[in-house]
Amino acid sequence: MKTLSKNNNIKFKSHYLNIFKICLACSLLLIISCSEDVCGYDDLVNSTFDCEDLMLDIGAECDSNSDGIYDGTVSEFCQCNNAANETDCEDLQLNIGDQCDSNGDGTLDGNVNDSCECIPKNSVIDTCPGYIQNGDFEIITGNPNTSVDQDIDLATHWKKLWVSGSKADLFDETTLEYGASCFEGPTPSSGVFAGMWIENSSTTDATYREGMFNEMSQKIYENSGLYNLSFDYALMSGNCSTSNNVKIGVYGINYSSSDPLPATPTGIGTPSNLDLFGTTNTVFLGEIVISSTTTNTWQSINITIDTSSLTFPTDGINHIMITNSHLPLDEYGKMFVGFDNFCLINQ
Repeated sequence: MKTLSKNNNIKFKSHYLNIFKICLACSLLLIISCSEDVCGYDDLVNSTFDCEDLMLDIGAECDSNSDGIYDGTVSEFCQCNNAANETDCEDLQLNIGDQCDSNGDGTLDGNVNDSCECIPKNSVIDTCPGYIQNGDFEIITGNPNTSVDQDIDLATHWKKLWVSGSKADLFDETTLEYGASCFEGPTPSSGVFAGMWIENSSTTDATYREGMFNEMSQKIYENSGLYNLSFDYALMSGNCSTSNNVKIGVYGINYSSSDPLPATPTGIGTPSNLDLFGTTNTVFLGEIVISSTTTNTWQSINITIDTSSLTFPTDGINHIMITNSHLPLDEYGKMFVGFDNFCLINQ
């Protein structure tokens, strides 16, 4: 009886051992025969990420503080930045216009510019074109003769003043058509230059209201000293009709290129130049009278800007606007004027 029971136990153990061997063999066979694509190993082994350490791609959601909540986005520098704390300039961790330390001494003596550089507030620039960029209009992105007019924004760092409508024009020494048969080019020839109507009025429509503004290389702030603005000008419409004197207005603007341009004006003074970008973003820097006896020969003129006697935008100015003055003379006048060689330096 004991022998029979013992034999049965041996058979039982042998039976389950065989089952175990069969299962083990099947498992090994499955592992050997399973393709990478079927088993899913290929994606894991060969997968690549923009950011290998994070095992995430740029722009993907991520956990910025390891709390298990996906509250950030992977930056181009493979950092998980909290969406609520993103900045314009990731390297500086600051926004454009913020105060910054320009030389590492711990003093906030500068401001972040549009290129994410920390520029000292009161830097001194004494060589032309100074704070003006592309003051001679020679850096262009297209042919100024492709369009007769309305093309000032072909000149790098120069912009139109409003969304649509009349704006400043761009010409060069090969231009034959200036927009009116009575116009004549300035002399002597000076490469690429700008031109626009300057109308001395406060009651006419916006037909002859034109202007342009320049993106400065650095901001200028209130109480930062004296500056000298100079440029060349010439009368191009002298053969069309006689004119009384006119006035050019010069304005400092605080404007971000990401913001929309002002709406098209409805009149020569509507809205006022001071209201185009908002009174808190604008400062009237001065004006220049163009005499009725002006010819098409280039002349140079300059004005001094005293930043201690003017109320600047809180964050300084980063654009210079050139257009008709919002303070016209008593007698009506209208001239088409050529402009070149703008320069703004410390005095």
